Amino acid sequence: MINNIKSLLILATLVITISCSKEALTPEVNFNVDNANPQVGETITFTVSGDAETYVVYTGDTSHEFAKSHLVLTEGMDVDQELVVLANDSLPAIREYLEGPVNNYNADANANGEISLDNVMSNIANLVGKEYTNKQTAAYEMWEFASGLEGQLFRDLVDLYFEDNSTLLAPEGGFSTGFAVNRYEKTFKYTYSTPGTYTATLIATNVGGKEYSGSGYQDDRTSSGDEYDLNRKIKELVITVQPD
Repeated sequence: MINNIKSLLILATLVITISCSKEALTPEVNFNVDNANPQVGETITFTVSGDAETYVVYTGDTSHEFAKSHLVLTEGMDVDQELVVLANDSLPAIREYLEGPVNNYNADANANGEISLDNVMSNIANLVGKEYTNKQTAAYEMWEFASGLEGQLFRDLVDLYFEDNSTLLAPEGGFSTGFAVNRYEKTFKYTYSTPGTYTATLIATNVGGKEYSGSGYQDDRTSSGDEYDLNRKIKELVITVQPD
């Protein structure tokens, strides 16, 4: 009986160890196309072979360029990181925003308890150019200059008048997008509408077990590099589209 229990414990430990340390293997893939010199409007077929869990193709034309994708433009960045900053040209609007609430507060306050809007704005001006990685911190620092007012007033102020430079904001025109390829069929048909030379890019990905670092199990974003063990293989093809 004791030996059986020991055997079960050893087996359970092995299962837990394996499941918790699952690492994503580097995919082995090939990427081909049936016609690398199509005419405008001619349908071509991309073919993938290999063992990856997911496949995405960026065709290289407008809005589908890998170099302008979320994956490339956020590489090395913390995609969960907020970053807001106050610009000098927002100060007049902030003064106008606060004027009504300050006047209402002062109408009910005694002379010693009144809020000086000039002093508040002078203090807020000292925050111009300061980068905040948390909107709540920015709101709290401004609220300290006029603590008689509601905190929500300053949280709204940050949303309205601070420049948001967070990583997740898309560039002008948005992030380029790719096309998911069925992992079982492994083919993708596409038609180019404009002549030119394009780089078609395949992103083959294997996804490992969730990791505990960073946001860990608090969130569920497979785009978050600190949350999943990911391993990718990138393949490229040059497609030259001829006028029809």
